[in-house]
Amino acid sequence: MAEGNAAAPQTKFRILDFLEVLAKLVGASAVLVVALIANNLQSKLTGVSIQSQREQAESQLRASMFTSLIGPVAGTSSGDKPIPVDRELIMTELLALNFHENFEMKPLMEDVIKRLNAERVGKQQTGDDPREPLWSVARRISERQKATISREWAASNSGGGGCEAIYLNLNSTMERHEEPVTADKDCQVSAAFSDIVDLKSPDGNSTLRLVAVHPDFDNQTIRVTAQPFLSSQKLPKSTDTQYNFTLTWLNLPLTDNTILSDGNRFAAYLRSVYSDTVSVTVMWFPKGYFTPRERPLNYTDVQQLLLGR
Repeated sequence: MAEGNAAAPQTKFRILDFLEVLAKLVGASAVLVVALIANNLQSKLTGVSIQSQREQAESQLRASMFTSLIGPVAGTSSGDKPIPVDRELIMTELLALNFHENFEMKPLMEDVIKRLNAERVGKQQTGDDPREPLWSVARRISERQKATISREWAASNSGGGGCEAIYLNLNSTMERHEEPVTADKDCQVSAAFSDIVDLKSPDGNSTLRLVAVHPDFDNQTIRVTAQPFLSSQKLPKSTDTQYNFTLTWLNLPLTDNTILSDGNRFAAYLRSVYSDTVSVTVMWFPKGYFTPRERPLNYTDVQQLLLGR
């Protein structure tokens, strides 16, 4: 009986020792975990701070660059005379290439084209067209903006398997079709000028009826009539809105586009003008998409916020 009474305190002391060691281990572990969390948080805050400083420095650089470029173009040089057209051309090219997502550059580019056309009058044209450098910049910007929209398509998953971009090849030597022409499985369309071309949106809800006429191969423009309508109608109604515009190299997807009532949005731009053929790209935007000038945040981020993902 005495031995049993002696063993009980020893067992109690062993339990207390174990609990003491366990408490020390838990305390040390807690300190270590807190230190790791604090270090990780500090690293993230440092990264955010560096990123913020970089963005601020880039914004300041872009603002300074924009002011330096737009000043001579919007203002006047000495003697209240406009700057030489070749200098305005270079500055307009730089502005368009660096700020095409943020500003509507078409009026400025149109002014340069107008001045270049005025200089061509009365002069015998030799060599390359003086308007080609600006047209080339517009082509680069259009394809760059198309690539941006393609990335949004990949992230949004809002399509229905249809053509996101359709390549319309118009040939002045081709005979006209009696029925509306549609895109093939490769999203290609070959048609004559004045043909009716019906292009469905990727989700199939909307159909865009296009008619292109009066190609001007010297100025590289065409007249286009676009009439979107619901695909369920089969044919457009007389009340469906019709858009008439002249398509030039200066029509850019992110600024020259049309949003429809069902959320679909489309744009058309010149892809090439060669001999007797004009190629036009007609592209659809992800449903619900809005352009950088219309939104403060990334499109995908906004969609995730709205959907709660």
